[in-house]
Amino acid sequence: MYYLFCHWEVIVLNPNDNFTDLNTEKERFSAREEASTFTESVCWIPKRGSSSPEEHTMNVAFIAHGYGGLVFVDLLVQRKREVMNRVYSVAFIDSTHNTQHQSRHDPEIREWVHKNCREWVSNSKPLNKTVSFLMRVSCPTFSAGTEKYGLAPSCCLQPIFKYLKSMLKARITTASRNSPVETRSSTNKKRGNK
Repeated sequence: MYYLFCHWEVIVLNPNDNFTDLNTEKERFSAREEASTFTESVCWIPKRGSSSPEEHTMNVAFIAHGYGGLVFVDLLVQRKREVMNRVYSVAFIDSTHNTQHQSRHDPEIREWVHKNCREWVSNSKPLNKTVSFLMRVSCPTFSAGTEKYGLAPSCCLQPIFKYLKSMLKARITTASRNSPVETRSSTNKKRGNK
């Protein structure tokens, strides 16, 4: 939570930390340690929920508060294909975006936002109850559980993460039905390298 109050933006990627040493239960190691200790005597097993480095950066989600929502929609308009391929979901909080105005009437962008985004707004309704707006409807909208703009992000984080988790699960399920992504690790497996 400290990051929210300092106005920092955080992205955490650790695509190289995919294995655990079963013998020592050593989980973290640097690239130099990995090269020197990755031997036949070490029993490395894949970490649960961890995949190849390439797959770690394929599924990205955003939580965009206030003007951050407008900035995200601008990114979507400017880099439409890239964003639609990599971003699996967006949670807006009291966002100032306007999909119809920003997307220059691009129906594909409006459809993507409606399908892949949710918004939580400062409102008198209880947390996570449906809220409807007559003026601007770009995606399903829910109450943040508070009427105070400044408290909205902390009040609605639990339903936001639940939503993002369900969207990621749906994305992974859909991706597994399609042909697998060709990655460095899957190419090595095909060649018989370990």
